[in-house]
Amino acid sequence: MHMTFDYWRRQVGVGLLWVVALALLGHLDYSRWTLVNGFTMADGYFVISWLAFPFAKWAVLVDGRQVQAPTIRRRRKTTVSGLNEQMLRPKRIQAAAKAPLQWYWLGLIDAGLVFFGPLVVGGYLTYSLRHN
Repeated sequence: MHMTFDYWRRQVGVGLLWVVALALLGHLDYSRWTLVNGFTMADGYFVISWLAFPFAKWAVLVDGRQVQAPTIRRRRKTTVSGLNEQMLRPKRIQAAAKAPLQWYWLGLIDAGLVFFGPLVVGGYLTYSLRHN
């Protein structure tokens, strides 16, 4: 499934709200309840994660491509009757369709992607480059 501009625009807004809320909490001086000036390394990471947020959320929730994970297969002894059953078994197991999530799960995923969005996008790009 392709990412549409409307989806990207909406997720940029959601990511910006999360990043701004976390940045304000990080710059708040809790003893005096004032904001502290300055741009820290954490702010730089949050800017990067804000840019990666829509792509990471799309990769986690919307992308419907089949993922070919490496599997470990053991050799089994087969009997004559078991061989017929193996021939009739379907070759590929299909994953279930992704169901829409409740708002609280989406909020939890959003909070996680604010922190781990760049890692998700990096893993997605690495997997895409190796398997295409």
